[in-house]
Amino acid sequence: MEKIKLRALKVSQPLGNFFVISIKASILKTISFSEPLTYLSEDGTLKGNQRPINEKRLSEIGKYIDTAEMTFPNSIILSVNNNEDGSIIEDINNRWELISEDGEYFLEFPGNIKSASIIDGQHRLNGFNYIKDESRLEMELLCSIFFDLPNPYQAYLFATINGNQKKVDKSLALEQFGYFIEKEDKESWTPEKLAANIVRKLNFDKKSPLYSLIKLAPIYDNEDFIKLNKSNWLISTSAMIEGILSLISSNYKRDRIEMMNKKIFYGRDRKMLKNIKDNSPLRDEFLNYKDDFIENVVSSFFSVVDEKIWSKTGSNSYLKKTIGIQVLFDVLKESLKVNKKWSREIIDSISHVDFTDNYFQVSGIGKTRMRNVIFILNKLKSIDQIQNENDKKEILRLIK
Repeated sequence: MEKIKLRALKVSQPLGNFFVISIKASILKTISFSEPLTYLSEDGTLKGNQRPINEKRLSEIGKYIDTAEMTFPNSIILSVNNNEDGSIIEDINNRWELISEDGEYFLEFPGNIKSASIIDGQHRLNGFNYIKDESRLEMELLCSIFFDLPNPYQAYLFATINGNQKKVDKSLALEQFGYFIEKEDKESWTPEKLAANIVRKLNFDKKSPLYSLIKLAPIYDNEDFIKLNKSNWLISTSAMIEGILSLISSNYKRDRIEMMNKKIFYGRDRKMLKNIKDNSPLRDEFLNYKDDFIENVVSSFFSVVDEKIWSKTGSNSYLKKTIGIQVLFDVLKESLKVNKKWSREIIDSISHVDFTDNYFQVSGIGKTRMRNVIFILNKLKSIDQIQNENDKKEILRLIK
């Protein structure tokens, strides 16, 4: 697979770190995508996270690109490591990677797959479809790169950037993905809205075990990103939102689209989902507006994790990395399927394991290994189900 490596500049701002690169228009067209914000019916039902494509405007942009004095000095904003279906790319071979060399940063990514969601700048890029001078495709464009942005944060950035412009209805963008919460009854919250709200509360509540730890960070943490942050360790916003979503929805995009059949203030309600079969453990609690219960489950679980494990280990523990958060949510989800409760024994059973061991690693393989160890110790999986003999040997060493 062809890999492209570009020099990058790191920018640190309150929302998190992002990187600025210069990339050829032809490459960006190949690797990027956007889902237009379109009206599906006369009552204004919406889908997507972008403005509708304006053919006339694109034609005008194309003519401008062909001129001798054209310039696009503003950056196109991208979230990378995103699939077109809204999920995060987990295959390490298909992901964007940050590389640090002698104090300089580089971004390396596959040049032949769609992996970059356009948050802002789709018209500028699509204008290249209307050019006459094909050599313009070789010009470079300025891009701001965020890693692994969950869908709600993409919409939040889009609305924040464009909210003061007359051509964009900020309320529509906020309404779409969950940042209209302050003026919206919780009964109309989609799973994404609830998950985003819980994550924000856990991050800003000083009594929370996750206080100030949840930031926009890659799904697979690496040493370069850890060095970029002042804290010893950070938790990926995406991992937290996806984890909470897994407790309340097996297909949150399906749920969102279904609820969008009615406007926020004209009948939209979680009860619209009651006939959809979904075995997520806290689905009934979501449908019945028991948001405090869901938040308490997550908060109390990670309070015990902090007490029994996090507080007793350094930042090099893989249980403090994004893959560890994902696996912890996996075991929480499985334990909740029985009677909506989880036991401290889940954490007690794994508190003796050395999660700094080199057997674990920041990758999909490392995630599987960690999941196997934790599930076996909690009797959710048998050691006999492990096919690889070396893995079986390593697991037995770690759990003894």
